[in-house]
Amino acid sequence: MSSYQLLKKSIREYIYDMKWERLTKIQESSIEKVNSTQDNLILASPTASGKTEAAFLPAINSIDNWKNGVKIVYISPLIALINDQFKRILKLCNYMDISVTSWHGESSRTEKAKLINDPKGILLITPESIEAMLCLRPDEVMSLFKGTEWIIIDEIHNFLGNNRGLHLQSLVERVKLYSDIDPRLIAMSATLNRYDYNVVKEFFGNTRETKVLLDSAKNKMSFTTSYYEKNIENKSQEALEEIYDYSQKESMLVFPNSRAEVEVLSASLSKMGEKRISYTKYFSHHSSVSKELRLITENFAKHSKNELFTIVCTSTLELGIDIGAVDSIVQYNAPPSVASLGQRLGRSGRITKESILHFIAINEWALLQGLASISLYQEGVIDRLNDIRKPYDVLAHQILSILLEKSGVSLDELENINKKFYCWKNISDEECKQLIEYLVEENYIEILGNEAIIGLKTEQLLKGSDFFTHFETSDNFSIYNGLKKIGEIPLTSDININSKIILSAQIWEITSIDFLSKKIFVKKSIDGKPPKFGGDGSDVTNEIRKRMKEILLNKEFINEQSEQIKLVLEKLYNDNFKYKKFNWVLEKDITGIRTFIGTKTNRTILFLLNMLHEKTCYYLNDSFTLIYVTEGDGISLKEDVNKIIDESFTEENLYNYLNSHDDILIRFMYKIKYRDLLSKSLQIKYIINNMLDLKGAYEFLKQ
Repeated sequence: MSSYQLLKKSIREYIYDMKWERLTKIQESSIEKVNSTQDNLILASPTASGKTEAAFLPAINSIDNWKNGVKIVYISPLIALINDQFKRILKLCNYMDISVTSWHGESSRTEKAKLINDPKGILLITPESIEAMLCLRPDEVMSLFKGTEWIIIDEIHNFLGNNRGLHLQSLVERVKLYSDIDPRLIAMSATLNRYDYNVVKEFFGNTRETKVLLDSAKNKMSFTTSYYEKNIENKSQEALEEIYDYSQKESMLVFPNSRAEVEVLSASLSKMGEKRISYTKYFSHHSSVSKELRLITENFAKHSKNELFTIVCTSTLELGIDIGAVDSIVQYNAPPSVASLGQRLGRSGRITKESILHFIAINEWALLQGLASISLYQEGVIDRLNDIRKPYDVLAHQILSILLEKSGVSLDELENINKKFYCWKNISDEECKQLIEYLVEENYIEILGNEAIIGLKTEQLLKGSDFFTHFETSDNFSIYNGLKKIGEIPLTSDININSKIILSAQIWEITSIDFLSKKIFVKKSIDGKPPKFGGDGSDVTNEIRKRMKEILLNKEFINEQSEQIKLVLEKLYNDNFKYKKFNWVLEKDITGIRTFIGTKTNRTILFLLNMLHEKTCYYLNDSFTLIYVTEGDGISLKEDVNKIIDESFTEENLYNYLNSHDDILIRFMYKIKYRDLLSKSLQIKYIINNMLDLKGAYEFLKQ
């Protein structure tokens, strides 16, 4: 029997009415596997391969009784993606009279109340909304999830190797506890490597077998590479001209690596378009642009038909939000990872089956890193994520959350909470005990006889911050032009009345600032600069850095490039391979090491070098993979490297140093949202286990 024939009549009618020519490879495989096994599934296939239907069709098909609770829980990292998928799933479910509810901060209260009163159907939700539901609606959660048969996680790669993913892992386990049956899980992604498959299997826990359904087919890829020297303002008019030329004949997405660059490029392109009477529409799209304007951009792209458009964006448009077809992708300087490049490329070529990439670099190291990422992508190599081995902060937060959910737990349950879920497997009993003792000592937890409940500080935490998230929510000011909200920005020192800023691809002059309501009012202007958004940087992996070095040592690869790029790569080779053992950098004012290793290992070597001198005398330019010391300090880098090798620093040495240097400890931990839930000792252990790579540092230094 074919996969199509395994589907119920109403689903087959839907497929027929939608005029599908056939099921995709991943859809056929998932239908067959769900029908014949009780396995969990990982659906790994390219963008636009029909993964959403590959998850929902067999899941819906397997359910006979849609009463008694939500049957399918779909979890997404983005509200916009939920809104997108809601429309898609609703079409299918209308054929079967299945209710579909989206639940997040922007959802209708009426629809939420309707689901609470009559829990059934399919629920589309963010991790943070699950957290809020468990904490604030514990009595209703039981009826919601008691009948749950499927949990579907979209864009699973977005949840790997970070606190938000560990948070979700815990939430999934907590939801499963309410179900009368053991729900099956499906994860979806277009960018997983083989190592990640095992990580996802661990993410699911070990109650079922997990099968990987892989469709490795990719669109044909064509790409251009351009390099331009930047000017003193870190801009290149030639690069801008090239992007503008593409925008006159192709609808496209342009990906710089920061919100500030998004605004500079989008505003510059808009200005050029106005002067030259272009019919192309230009937009900016990132998390600081208002929801309304982002939605306008997405809808325009989706329904543009014959109108050309260019959206300059951050990773907000990497994920599976439906914006229709784009002709090409511009990567402006190097992508942050191979996985990110894959997601971006997947946005183009949905109709033609050819992904077109225009890679433009204005920095020689960005050029090399971009070429490395493209090379790895072409070989099907996705870079490996750094794991968080000891998520003390997530466990601390989840302890408080569980106490809220259950209105307290027994001391025995509390003391053994690290054994409750698989995601805490690396946290020892002693560490868990230490964590709990600190939470009690600081009054986050109160002990009443044989029971633990939330303490006064947890109540304050609930009032004073966004307790349900594991990412920092900036204390932003809203930007208004009249009554229209443009976006949000941090209130930095350069934001003053009469200051000119770029936001949403337009230039604005600040007319007034209302500090009480946190509103900034603006009018249109000329010649501005982007605000300081912050938080745009990301670590570079070992795989990319290794390939960068391999490219410079590969004469054949270099000779295949254009004459201009060939000269740049040859210069990089000549500058960095003068010495046999290390890639020493000896210039008139600095001595350094060009490491060609990932950010985490670079960070560790820098830490060890500064540790020798008990002060900051070495510096890291990670974009250039360079660790250096300025001349005139009387410090020998070569001697210090040998000292580190000879002394063979241990984790205990690192612990003692951090314990006596509070300023360094604070600098490491300032981005960790729930750092205050950890004792000083556990903060130090967090840094050593999750932020540093002592083994990797010594492997490099001893080579």
